[in-house]
Amino acid sequence: MTVGDVPRVVGTLSAMPGKLPHSSRDIASDIVEIRLDHMPEESDWLEKCQIIETAGVPVLLTIRHANEGGNWNKPERERFALLEQALENLSAVDVELGSEIAADIAKVAKRRGKVCVLSFHDFEKTPPLEKLESIVKQAQAIGSVAKVSTMAKGTADIETLRALLAKEWEVPLCVIAMGASWAETRVTFPTLGSCMTYGYLDTSAAPGQLHAEELVKRLRALMPEYDRDYSTRKRAVFK
Repeated sequence: MTVGDVPRVVGTLSAMPGKLPHSSRDIASDIVEIRLDHMPEESDWLEKCQIIETAGVPVLLTIRHANEGGNWNKPERERFALLEQALENLSAVDVELGSEIAADIAKVAKRRGKVCVLSFHDFEKTPPLEKLESIVKQAQAIGSVAKVSTMAKGTADIETLRALLAKEWEVPLCVIAMGASWAETRVTFPTLGSCMTYGYLDTSAAPGQLHAEELVKRLRALMPEYDRDYSTRKRAVFK
């Protein structure tokens, strides 16, 4: 999975679809995020994820901890084992930068040549720029992608996130402004350098999310480089 050259639209699944895709054209996103913390009864999750990857769409496995808005509240050693299993078979994983397993999972990903997204979430506010810069520096030191998602309560918060994007970082950076009032930033931030933007494929997983298909449509109209890249990747599956 390549992240950073042009933006990628990540489509989130909170439940496995009844009908799995046969090709990338069956999925309205560039990457599929599987929120395994929402699927406690999904015993054959890995097999289904591999079918999605075989269709030509990379899978990003997320098992979000309850401390950062997810449903995972079991021992961390169990979550580590699942993420390690994903790194053996899938393209990428996401783990919270502040978790006790972050550094070890990032090492496994690096060893296997896979993508590890180190994420930070604040559902209450947008911290000061200096704090966010410190977070990205920590993430880029161990991971391959840094992700910052904060609640925006006004234009000052949006400007803080824009300033974070304007800086040069050693790894690709994804920035998200949560809140229904700032849904437009899910489209505009990728034009400013955010390497990924998140939309839902079944159920909205965060405040202000748009459907992944809508994000793809709008980015293709707004960014010629994204449109060319998207078209090439979708056609390549059929060659």
